[in-house]
Amino acid sequence: MLLKRIILRNTDSFETTMQKWADSNKVKSEIFDGNNELSEIADAVVLFHEDYNISKENASIKDLFSNNAKFSHSIDVNGTLMASVSSFVFWLENHKPNSVLIIGDDKLVENKKFNTYLNQLGSRL
Repeated sequence: MLLKRIILRNTDSFETTMQKWADSNKVKSEIFDGNNELSEIADAVVLFHEDYNISKENASIKDLFSNNAKFSHSIDVNGTLMASVSSFVFWLENHKPNSVLIIGDDKLVENKKFNTYLNQLGSRL
């Protein structure tokens, strides 16, 4: 399994969707409890976005990981589906993170391409 454990920051709609996806693909997931720093509990961060529209909060989290010499990956759900999925799978194979913080805006769950992306990703793990 390329994706061993995902960490989610809270239980908003994006995180709930990711948790359901993780459960259906037998990927361990947990909600961030705030006892440690995000960059201490995750080896890497993955940022989902639409057309590079990224909230300041998510951009600052990605910067936090970069500033702490942690890996990061961005996924534009409106990009080319197969290339984007392959790129993420390749990234997972190369970096082999044990735990990945997954972040994204709640409006992503309304994007049909987001669900298609998750389905394709699940078949590649």
